[in-house]
Amino acid sequence: MLSAMEKLKNLKFVTVFAVAFSMFVDAMSYGVIVPLLPIYSDKILNLSNSLISFFVATYAIGLLVFVPFVNLISKKIGNKHALVLGGFLLILSSLIFPIANSFEVLLFARFLQGASAAITWTCGLSLVAQSVHPQHRSTALATAMVGVSVGHLIGAPVAGFLYELGGLNFPFWGVALFSLISSSLILSMEKNNELFLEKGKYKNFDFVKLSMKNKTLIGLSVIVLLESFMLSYLEPSLSLIASRNFNANSETIGLLFGTQVLALAIFSPIAAKLADKFGKIQIIPFGIFFSGIIFISMSYTQNLSTYFILMGILGVACAFSISPVLSAFADEIDKTEMKGLYHIAYGFLNFIYSLGMILGPSFGFFMNDIFSDQTTYLLIGFILITAAPLFTLFVLWKSNSLPPFATNQPHLVATSKDKPQDFSTFV
Repeated sequence: MLSAMEKLKNLKFVTVFAVAFSMFVDAMSYGVIVPLLPIYSDKILNLSNSLISFFVATYAIGLLVFVPFVNLISKKIGNKHALVLGGFLLILSSLIFPIANSFEVLLFARFLQGASAAITWTCGLSLVAQSVHPQHRSTALATAMVGVSVGHLIGAPVAGFLYELGGLNFPFWGVALFSLISSSLILSMEKNNELFLEKGKYKNFDFVKLSMKNKTLIGLSVIVLLESFMLSYLEPSLSLIASRNFNANSETIGLLFGTQVLALAIFSPIAAKLADKFGKIQIIPFGIFFSGIIFISMSYTQNLSTYFILMGILGVACAFSISPVLSAFADEIDKTEMKGLYHIAYGFLNFIYSLGMILGPSFGFFMNDIFSDQTTYLLIGFILITAAPLFTLFVLWKSNSLPPFATNQPHLVATSKDKPQDFSTFV
């Protein structure tokens, strides 16, 4: 019996599932706060719209500030135990939210949410990338991202239901309970090879210098920035359009964004398989290009049902740009002497993503004072459409994307006695 349990723990899909569940909890905690904002703003603290906007942005600030420290934490205690630390921060945040009696305490709880996300995303994706054979990396990372999609999808509805059931405490206690389960699942995993313990000399700035010499890494970073910018702009903008132009209530707005998230969850594994077959770098521009087409279409949309259709298509387009990027980034790192240091790579991507989360709403705030929503959507659409061929030209038509110290060492899994796990059975 013990032998069977040990074999089960050694299976790679257990690692992927544990990380996916951890990212699911993180995404759910992000969405839980959405239906509770009116409670804090109108009934508890009487906050203005500007203060609420700053509160929402504090998540991205926590992510941005904490990401540079994740490398130090993961090198010290490893990805596995760092994920547990991230779970602890989320539990602490969830326990503070219900008792927050001032705006400053509320900001601190939201900041902790962002700090927890910095650890979860960086170390979780790193753990998957270093545990799974490159042949199946795209599908494994896409499976982990499904956890994010499901978390975003059910976070707000679950929070509303639990609030009606037991008041303000229940939604956050639910997040704390799920986080505790997630941490227990992470602790139950086998001890992984932590390659970065052997390469502790590398710092975050070393990766930045590496990226600046590598056209592929630069191109992928720009794609992540555009994705984050696009989605973070869309969230407040489309919510206001649906509410003001079509009198949509909070439930309808939640379903509108849920359509995009559901399509992303369904098509991410499919996009990952196609990326493995036809090439990740070749697939990514299609997602960015069609995202631009959708933004232009939204600028001319006159009814709510069309927005639902476009949001579903946008979810499909995002699947073709988000999942392949994560795997392509790891593939490119494996061609350098920093091979296997995924915690630094994904920490860098999280830093870029958090910048986009801040730039998106800021861009909207600036543009809305000068131009109409239609003009802004058209502008973003043309930016995305233009970025697709530029990405292809910049990355594929290159003379030398790798620095001279590039090596061809085997992946961690390639030296393991375990057979590579086929994640195509997940979908």
